[in-house]
Amino acid sequence: MTLMHKKNATLIIAAIVCFSSVSSCLTPEKLDKFVAEEYNNQLPKSTNKTKDYINVIPTASDDDKKISRSVHKTDKFLPLIIYWKYDHRHFCSLNPAIPIANFSNAINALATKKLTDKLDDRRLELTVEQAPASFSIVVKENLIWLVYAFSWAKVYIEPDRKDLVVSYKLIESGKTLKTGKISVKNADQNQGLRWFQSWKSATSEYLSAYKANFTNMTKLFVNQLSEEM
Repeated sequence: MTLMHKKNATLIIAAIVCFSSVSSCLTPEKLDKFVAEEYNNQLPKSTNKTKDYINVIPTASDDDKKISRSVHKTDKFLPLIIYWKYDHRHFCSLNPAIPIANFSNAINALATKKLTDKLDDRRLELTVEQAPASFSIVVKENLIWLVYAFSWAKVYIEPDRKDLVVSYKLIESGKTLKTGKISVKNADQNQGLRWFQSWKSATSEYLSAYKANFTNMTKLFVNQLSEEM
């Protein structure tokens, strides 16, 4: 084997060791299992405190009980002579019932007296037409060969940046008095992993932030809806 071939073989082995060391502990199956545990292995339920005058129309099927579905995707793979780059992600799609429950529960907590007084004896039907419902654990790995192999990686959680879009109907005595649609901008940002932070810890923190972000968007929705009524 020539010196060049030996060097290339060494680089390939070093790259395999580098790339597998960062992501070998995480698989789609492990991610789905952990996300399910974060939701106590069951889909969150919607509260019904305001069921008499505010009704959130379910848009998700009751048949799918799986909490999430994850896949591994390669964004970029660049194997050059002395430099390798491997960008990949574990994409996790949450069950559509989760954002509906988050919105419904936030509505029940945030439906202020100002809004309920405006309703009087009328009812509201709300339909969530679009909502953030996924995230990715992104891994960007690099290796450069300069006599010895040097590697580094950037890992972060990338949220679904879809805005919250909700349509509404104002109903009185079975007749629709007014319809409309409200869009609330999603302010969720990338979440970098701290030094030595595990993907499990980061995912748990993200899911908590995801729920809090939903509450914030719902609050903005309620404020805008109150102005339109």
